[in-house]
Amino acid sequence: MSIESFIGTWQLIGSASTKGELGFIDNRPDPNNVKNWLKGKAEELFNQINSTSGLTLTINHNGTFTEEQEGNPEVTWFSNEGVLESKVVPFSGKVKFQADEAYLYPNEISDWAKPRGRKYGIVIRYNDGDTIIADNISLINEKLVRTVNVVTDGMYFDRVVIVYAKKS
Repeated sequence: MSIESFIGTWQLIGSASTKGELGFIDNRPDPNNVKNWLKGKAEELFNQINSTSGLTLTINHNGTFTEEQEGNPEVTWFSNEGVLESKVVPFSGKVKFQADEAYLYPNEISDWAKPRGRKYGIVIRYNDGDTIIADNISLINEKLVRTVNVVTDGMYFDRVVIVYAKKS
């Protein structure tokens, strides 16, 4: 996978979200649950997408991206500071690749929340010790599908799927 697949201007067409909690095996926390959630994809939510608009994601040849908002898109949103927001808070950054997967990584992130190492085998966009966020992008049926996976306190899980269509 390379940046060429993602280059262009993408307009928001829909979103969906779900919640989960830490799983247990024999009354013990599943040791792979957090890792598996952070690596999760949009498949289980793709057919539950609610139409919305008002957000444009532009990915450039050099791998940088920008977001621009118009109006009030109905999207569950975790900011570049790891906060669940009441509205969309656009940010810019760079597309990073790990093991043939693409991830969005913000330009501005507090030093204490910058992920260290590759513990989960993916690109983590935020990790302050309490909240961990991975922001994966992929192409499904000519749509750019963004899967934002969030783990809070190692126990509470959120997944947001944001779908964009390429602007012609």
